[in-house]
Amino acid sequence: MTGSERDGSIDIAKGIGIILVVFAHTIVPQLRNAAGAKFIWIFIYNFHMPLFFFISGYLFEKGLEHYTSKSKFILGKLKLLMLPYLVFSVFAYAFIACALKISVLASVLKSGGYSAVPLADAAMSILTYNGHADQHLWFVYSLFIVFTLNILMPKIMRSKPMLVLLLALYVSKAFVHYYGILDYTASDLLFFSLARAVYRHGPNKACFTRARLIATAAVFAATNCVYSFFYVTEMPSGVLKALLYAVRAASAVSGIILVCALSRFVEGKKAAAPLKEIGIYSYDIYLMHAPFLVSGSMGILLAYSPLPAALCCAVVLVVGIVLPYLLSRFVIRNIPPLSILILGGRSKSASVSK
Repeated sequence: MTGSERDGSIDIAKGIGIILVVFAHTIVPQLRNAAGAKFIWIFIYNFHMPLFFFISGYLFEKGLEHYTSKSKFILGKLKLLMLPYLVFSVFAYAFIACALKISVLASVLKSGGYSAVPLADAAMSILTYNGHADQHLWFVYSLFIVFTLNILMPKIMRSKPMLVLLLALYVSKAFVHYYGILDYTASDLLFFSLARAVYRHGPNKACFTRARLIATAAVFAATNCVYSFFYVTEMPSGVLKALLYAVRAASAVSGIILVCALSRFVEGKKAAAPLKEIGIYSYDIYLMHAPFLVSGSMGILLAYSPLPAALCCAVVLVVGIVLPYLLSRFVIRNIPPLSILILGGRSKSASVSK
């Protein structure tokens, strides 16, 4: 996309999404022992990553006619997604191995569940994402798989029968834990393909009428609260659990609609500029903010700072967004070798939407 073709509301939606991502990552396992914090954490998780897959699917469908070479497209996504995945994965395991030898850092890492990993096990974890130490990198790996399936079978993956099948696959996670990265992809495919179908049928402005948005907000609040309540208290089994996964899918879709509506509302107002800027750099922020910058900082503050947990979350949220943004905008994107290794080749002017 050229700058003139950018949809500002999409950048704003990504800005809102990445703020939610970073905030959710400030709620580290130590804080989730409290039911209230755990409820907020899962409430955000129910829809914030489906939002990014929906945006990716929407932009994929928008540019589909220009993807004339499937092999070139896949190679491009390998560079954009899987090269940073490999670099950040290797860095994570190397950092953990070194930090465990420093007593102050070791105690923080161990409280977060990190431990030394043999080289062969680390390599297998990176390959399959089964037991991976850097738990936020699933997004780029899964997104690559989703992109690949959709470029190889573009018509099939957006068809109505496929949407039904993908919903069934999503709900099936109530009964099946798929191996490694496939467990994430089983959920992600639904929202990517749904966005493609939405774009295919054209934007429907009637969806954003006040009455429909109020109804959508009610559905979002009800479905998200129901699923989050059972997640925090006791998740049932069997058919009821499957129903709850369907409820969670409804929560994700209604949450996506609300964020998109909010983005359109904000566009043109004062709040739009910072959200749009954060959205343009959302991929960069996502890659760099976790786990060590945000989760690590939270672990250190909770262990050694007298500040209350809520204030720690606020401070780390700002740092987790601002520091990666500044590093990317003023350093990484301006140095091609760094940009290739860390961001898959993003330049200062390049869009990260597609």
